[in-house]
Amino acid sequence: MRNPLFIAFVFSTPFTLLFILFVASDGTALPFGLAGALTMITTELGLFVWTDLASYKLQNRFQDMVVASPVSPLTYMFGVALSELIFGTPALVIVFALMWSQGAAAGALVAASGVVVLLWTTATSLGFFFSAYAPNTQNAFVINGFITTMLSVLPPAYYSVKVLPAYIAPLAYVVPTTEAASLFQGAIGLGYSIPPVLSLAVLVAATAAMLALVSFKMKWRES
Repeated sequence: MRNPLFIAFVFSTPFTLLFILFVASDGTALPFGLAGALTMITTELGLFVWTDLASYKLQNRFQDMVVASPVSPLTYMFGVALSELIFGTPALVIVFALMWSQGAAAGALVAASGVVVLLWTTATSLGFFFSAYAPNTQNAFVINGFITTMLSVLPPAYYSVKVLPAYIAPLAYVVPTTEAASLFQGAIGLGYSIPPVLSLAVLVAATAAMLALVSFKMKWRES
């Protein structure tokens, strides 16, 4: 409520790319654009904790109080991340409504919601982990934007992995956003560019690995 401009910020880049794809393709690339927009929104909502938590730690010293209290790193992380997710809900709702208008079935949208939770958890954990090493809030904001682009624009999120050369495609398979985008594309009816069982397995493994990283390797207390 104190910063409503954040809602507009969530909309800006994903929907700009969606608009460009829609205009450039005369509407034919809209389904791919929706899968990419959903991937990018979810990723940036997770990574936003990077800048917030870096600010709470370096400027407000709020994390010092949290560390001294009986609060675990995961509880703190999800507490802050849920506020980001609430701000991003309008963008997610609009994307899901557009997916439904493109013919996505109700069951496919429910499955896509589960993929959103997995990808959001992975991105949130990644952002929380790196927030511990941010030298200042300015660098955290810049690096956060760079990582978001690297994870949700360069990998096949707004396009199919099938268009990549054979020697590059295997690198894309290990990126969680690639797997999530493939599942979103399948939900819309574009077909799965990666077998859905493989995509789900990679995404679940990435989520588990990032949660374990935060739980056991997080730089939670200052030495």
